[in-house]
Amino acid sequence: MVLGAQKLQVWRIENFEKVPVPRNNYGYFFTGDSYIVMNETKDADGNVVYDLHMWIGSESSQDEYGACAILTTQLDDEYGGAPIQHRETQGYESALFMGYFRPAIKYEKGGVASGFKHVEINDYSAIKRLMWVRGRRQVRADIVPMEWSSLNKSDCFIFDMGHKIYTWSGPKSNRFEGLQATIVAKGINDDERGGKAKVIAFSGSTQRLEEFLGSQSGDIAEGEPEPVRASSQVKSSGKGIKLFRVSDDSGKLVVSLVSDKSPFQQSMLESGNVYIVSNAETAQIYVWKGKDASTGERKGAMKTADSFIEQEGLPKHARITVMAQNAETSLFKILFRNWTDADSQKGLGEVWSISKIAKVAKVDFDASTLHEKPDLAAKYQLPDDGSGDVQIWRIEGINKNAVSKDSYGQFYGGDCYIVLYSYKQKSRQDYIIYYWIGSKATKDEVTALPILTIKTDDEECNGAATQIRVTQGKEPPHMLMLFGGKPMIVNMGGTSRAGGQTSAADTRLFHVKSGFMGRCRAVEVDAEASNLNSNDAFLLITPDGNSVWCGKGASETEISAASEVTSTLGTSSPSRIEEGEEPSSFWSSLGGKADYASDPRHETEVKPARLFECCDASGNFTVEEVVGGWTQDDLNQDNVMLLDAWTCIYVWIGKDSSEQEKTKAPEAAEEYLNSDPTERDSSTPICKVQQGNEPISFKGFFQGWED
Repeated sequence: MVLGAQKLQVWRIENFEKVPVPRNNYGYFFTGDSYIVMNETKDADGNVVYDLHMWIGSESSQDEYGACAILTTQLDDEYGGAPIQHRETQGYESALFMGYFRPAIKYEKGGVASGFKHVEINDYSAIKRLMWVRGRRQVRADIVPMEWSSLNKSDCFIFDMGHKIYTWSGPKSNRFEGLQATIVAKGINDDERGGKAKVIAFSGSTQRLEEFLGSQSGDIAEGEPEPVRASSQVKSSGKGIKLFRVSDDSGKLVVSLVSDKSPFQQSMLESGNVYIVSNAETAQIYVWKGKDASTGERKGAMKTADSFIEQEGLPKHARITVMAQNAETSLFKILFRNWTDADSQKGLGEVWSISKIAKVAKVDFDASTLHEKPDLAAKYQLPDDGSGDVQIWRIEGINKNAVSKDSYGQFYGGDCYIVLYSYKQKSRQDYIIYYWIGSKATKDEVTALPILTIKTDDEECNGAATQIRVTQGKEPPHMLMLFGGKPMIVNMGGTSRAGGQTSAADTRLFHVKSGFMGRCRAVEVDAEASNLNSNDAFLLITPDGNSVWCGKGASETEISAASEVTSTLGTSSPSRIEEGEEPSSFWSSLGGKADYASDPRHETEVKPARLFECCDASGNFTVEEVVGGWTQDDLNQDNVMLLDAWTCIYVWIGKDSSEQEKTKAPEAAEEYLNSDPTERDSSTPICKVQQGNEPISFKGFFQGWED
C-alpha cells in the first residue's frame, strides 16, 4: 500500500478504547466498527498540520460511534485543539481520507462485536476471498461472498487465492477500471505477501470462473455504473449554504442563523464563539472554533454539528469538518469573500510574494532555471521569460488580419485578438495561443474567435499549441511579458473594419496597474474622477498637457510605466501629481471631484490546485475529483482532465479521449467557474492542453514529470 503521508496512525474502537491497528492492515476497515485515523503533515510554510478523522462503518453501533467521538475529542485535546477533525462514513469518505490508503480502501464484513480481527496469515494457501472493486478514482474494494451472485458485468473483481491473485474484468467495465483492479491486486501482493504471489488478469472466461465458484448458476447480473458522489462533483452552485453561530453566552447552548447568502463576510466570525457552515448541496458541514470560545462551545462542536445533519435535512453520510481559528481549510476559506489570513501582508497595492514574510517588489526570474524549478513556473504560470517569437492577428468579422509589429502590445477593448507565441522548450518547439476577448467586443467576433484560434493552431502549429482563453483585464502574467518589457495598453473603442479603430478622445484617462515581476497593463477608462484608485497610478492626457496621478499605494514601477505609455502613444512627457495635492485643473479635466476607491488591496493568495477527470465511459458524462496526492500517472489518456490552478483552469486532452469528452470538458470548466461560490469570476483563463505538448507551467504541478 502507498500511504498518503509518512506519519499516519490508525486506531480501532474496541470496548470503548482505541486500539492501534497494525501498519500492514492499514486500509482494511470492518463495516461493524468505528475507527480513528490521524495524519501529520507540513503545510507550504513548514508548519505541522494534523488531520483527525473519525470513520464510521455502515454497521457500527451507536455505542461504538459515541465512544469514537469521545476518544477523538480527547485526542484533539491532547494536541491542544490543533487538529482539523473530520467525520467520515463508509462509502462516502472524503478525497483527503481516501488518499491515505491508495490504491484502495477495503471493507470487510463484521467487527469487534462479532469477534472479527485482523490476523497474521503465514499459510497463504489457506486464503480464499473475493473482492469487488469499484470506482475510477475513489477506489473501494468490498470483500464479498465467493458466489456467482456476487459478480456483475459492470465492475471488476479480485479472486485472492493466496499464492495466486486473479483479476477479472466484467464485459461492461472499462480499461481504466481494470487497471485499478490490477493495481489493487499488486498492492495486496506487495504489502501482504511480500511480493511472493503471482498476479494474473483474465476476462470473460466462464470456465476459469467455475474453477473458483463451481458450476454457473444463472446469468451474471448486469450491474450499474459507479455513481458520482457529491463529494467528487466539480460544481457547486452556492445555493443552500448557511452560516450559524453557536454560543452559550446566555447560559445554555443557542444556535442562531447568521446568513444564508454566500460567499460570507469573514467579519461575521467572532473569536468568542463557534460557527457552523451547512452546505446542503455537497452534504458537508464545517465547524469553526473561535480561539476565545468557551470550553463548552468548543467541546460540543462535533455533537452540535452532528445534530445539524437531521436539522438541515442532510443525508446521514454528510461529512463534518471541525477546525480551529487560524487553522482553516482551503475549502472552508473559499466560502468567504476575500478571506485574509492572519499573517497576510496588508497595505495599498497588490502584493506578489514568494513567502509570507515580506513584500517582494520584484521576483528574480531566470528562464534557464525553469526546468530546475517547475513548481515556480506552475505557481505563477510562466512557461518561459517571454523572449520567443510573437505574431498577432485582429479579428475582423469572420476573418483575421495581421497586426503591424510596431503596434504589438496595443489592443482595443472593442476587438478580439489572436496572439501566437512560439518558443523552445529544451530542444522542442512549443506554442501558446492566447485568444483575447475585449470587454466591448461584438458577439459575432467573440463567436468567430475560438474557430479562428483552432484554425490558426492547425495552420501554424500542427494542432500542438496550448490554447488559452483570455478576457480583458485577466491577462496571465506570461502574456504581459510578450511585449519587450513595455506596458500592455488597452485603448477604448475598436471595430471590425480594417484600420477602423475609434478615434481617440481629446481627454483620456489610463489606469496603470502592475502585476507579477512589475509587468504593467494600462487600460483606458472614462475620464471621470470616480474611476481613480488609491492603489495605482493613472495617466491623464489632455490638450493642455499630460500628467501622472500617483495614488498613495502606487508603486514606482506603475508611475514609470504611465510615463512610458505617453512615449508609445506619441504624446508629450507627463508631469507628476501626488494624491491629495491635485490642482483644480486636474479635477476640471475629469469633470469635477468625486468619490473613488481608496480601500487597500491585500496579498494575492494562490490556492491549492485541484484535479478532476472527465469521463463518458458509463454512457453519461461525469466529472470526478482525483483523490489524495495526485501524480502524473493520474492523467488518464483515455479521458479529459481538468486542473484548477486557481489563476487558470487547464483542460488536458488525453490522446484517446472521446469526441464527447473533448466537447463537454471545456463546457464543464466554464460551468465550474460560473458556480464557484467565491468571487473568482468566469473570466479566469481556460487553457486547452494536448497530451504530449504540455507547457512547463502545467508540468510543474506534477513532481518529477517525465516526458
